Amino acid sequence: MSAQAEHNRFRTDLRPTLGEEEIAAIRVQYPIVDKCVFWDCAAVSPISRNVSEAMARQTGLHCADIKDAVNAAVPVQQMGRELAAKLVSSTPDRVAYIQNTSHGMSLVALGLDWLEGDNVVVAELEFPSNYLIWESLAANGVEVRKLKARNGALLAEDLRALTDSRTRVVAVSQVQFYSGFRVDLAAFADVCSHHDALLVVDGTQSVGVLDLDMATDGVDVVVVSAHKWLLGPLGIGFMAFSQRAFERVCPRVVGWLSVSEPFSFHRKLDFLPDARRFEPGTENAAGIFGLSKRLEEIQSTGAKRIESYVLSLGEQIRQGARRIGFEIVSDWPQSSLSGIVLMRSSKVQTDVLFDRLYEARVRCSVRNGAIRFSPHYFSDTTEVAQVLEVLRSA
Repeated sequence: MSAQAEHNRFRTDLRPTLGEEEIAAIRVQYPIVDKCVFWDCAAVSPISRNVSEAMARQTGLHCADIKDAVNAAVPVQQMGRELAAKLVSSTPDRVAYIQNTSHGMSLVALGLDWLEGDNVVVAELEFPSNYLIWESLAANGVEVRKLKARNGALLAEDLRALTDSRTRVVAVSQVQFYSGFRVDLAAFADVCSHHDALLVVDGTQSVGVLDLDMATDGVDVVVVSAHKWLLGPLGIGFMAFSQRAFERVCPRVVGWLSVSEPFSFHRKLDFLPDARRFEPGTENAAGIFGLSKRLEEIQSTGAKRIESYVLSLGEQIRQGARRIGFEIVSDWPQSSLSGIVLMRSSKVQTDVLFDRLYEARVRCSVRNGAIRFSPHYFSDTTEVAQVLEVLRSA
């Protein structure tokens, strides 16, 4: 089948979620699509022209008049909190800006009052940002229990066998970076509820492309870096707390902006009553401008429409790759699918295939011994046809 025939066959599948004109307008925002097929959003994503311009606006204000820059930042920061809260079904007063996932997870891990003999459960193959900080607690007598995956899948029944009355935290990514498996957060939350443990979720491989509802899913803390599926700037992200998590986690990284009335320059450790207490010092203003603009874009398009579109692209990729003899590693039930698609060939070594894709201007990654594709809503069915043609000829 020709590339054009592939394109035409898939085209109608996408119309219910995002129309062709809407996709075309989105693609204009991402000039990288003129240079390559960018299917690597599980690594580091490009930002839109709008996000770039928002960041340039902040730096322009900073260059021209620092007072104007400071005054402009206040409403943008608040808007960003409101949009982030809406995206994950939290409230603005429970949202804090962070540098990245490592930063956010460390704030939680170091902020709990651990006792010797307590335990934390973490997935054995988690990304290091959501692993190393928990592992470091072992030096203080905390037992770190490892949740093993079943061929890349993490199951609540296996979690149940690892938890007990001393389990304080279960830390897991909603989507596993190496397998693309989407965890059933509600089932994990149910296990946690039996032991009053906090469910702490790394949403970096999901938020921005998949639904995460803290209230419905029973999530206590979600931590998100902006530079992957959020399509936001580097070095910025956010975290959101449930009420009980907010009450349990104490700020351990403390600065002058953690307290009430910071401009009185007092020495009193009087924490702010909201999640800003976890923001100790001068903020990444340009990053917040960019992140806020990106969250505004998501709201404008509709988070659920983005999810439906990207999952539709993923299904087209899987179907097309199967027909030409590829093994789909991320072949999960519908409820466990994510934006990540992994595949391998029995005829071509993965590293060789990766090089051929790169030569054909297809950007992706190698994970778990397989090619990892992670397209977003700026990709279209023409790209699907192009990539399948490269795979077919590999």
